[in-house]
Amino acid sequence: MGIRERPLSPGRRSLTTSEAAALLGVSVPTVRAWSDAGSLPVHRTPGGHRRFEVDELRAWLRDADAALPAAVRAPPAAVEFPPCPALATVLAGRTDGIARHLARTRGRNPGPVPRPGATAALRESRRYVRPLARALATGRAGEATDRAQALGTRAAVDGRHVEVIVTDRRLADAVVDEATDAERAGAPIEPDGVAILRALTEHVTAALATGMALRRDAAAD
Repeated sequence: MGIRERPLSPGRRSLTTSEAAALLGVSVPTVRAWSDAGSLPVHRTPGGHRRFEVDELRAWLRDADAALPAAVRAPPAAVEFPPCPALATVLAGRTDGIARHLARTRGRNPGPVPRPGATAALRESRRYVRPLARALATGRAGEATDRAQALGTRAAVDGRHVEVIVTDRRLADAVVDEATDAERAGAPIEPDGVAILRALTEHVTAALATGMALRRDAAAD
C-alpha cells in the first residue's frame, strides 16, 4: 500500500475516487496514480475500494493552494474574447476598492449570507481578481473557469452551495462596479472592457455551477 494508504476510519466523511477527482479537478486515473504513489492521502474500505477523507483532501488543497500542475489539469475552457490588458491592470491595482464594494450592504438585508468584514472582503477580492485579471489580459477564460469549477465542487462536498454562489455573485458585482467607477474616472481601459468583464464573470459563475453538478453526478468507484 502507499505510504499514506490506511483502513478507512469509521464515522469520517469520505469520497469515492470519482468524487475525489471532481473535487481536485483531475481525472480518475490521475487520482488513482497519485494515491498509488503515496502522494495523495487514501484509505481502503473492508472490500478494498479507495476512499478519500474530505478533511484530508481539504488540507491537501490548502497546501497546494488549489493550483494543480498543468500536465494533470483538465483542458482549460475554450472560451475566448478580445484581450483587455489595460482593464486587467486597473483591476489588479484596485482590489481595495473592490473589497469596499463587496463589504457594502447597499442598505439591503444580507439574508442568510452576511457580508464579509473588511479583512475577509479584501482577501476574497484578491483571490477572485488574480485569475480574472490573467483571463482579461490573455483573452482566455481557462484558468478563471477551471478554478471556479474546482471551487464549486468543493462547495458541494462541504454543503456550502448557497454561501459560495451568493459570494461569487457579490464578487462579480463588486468587480464590475469598480471597473465602472474606474471608467467614469477616466482610467485608460478598453472601450468594451466593462461589457467583456461582465460576460467573463458570467462564465465564471457558470463554471462554479458546473463544479457543483459534477459533485452531484459523480459515480461511485
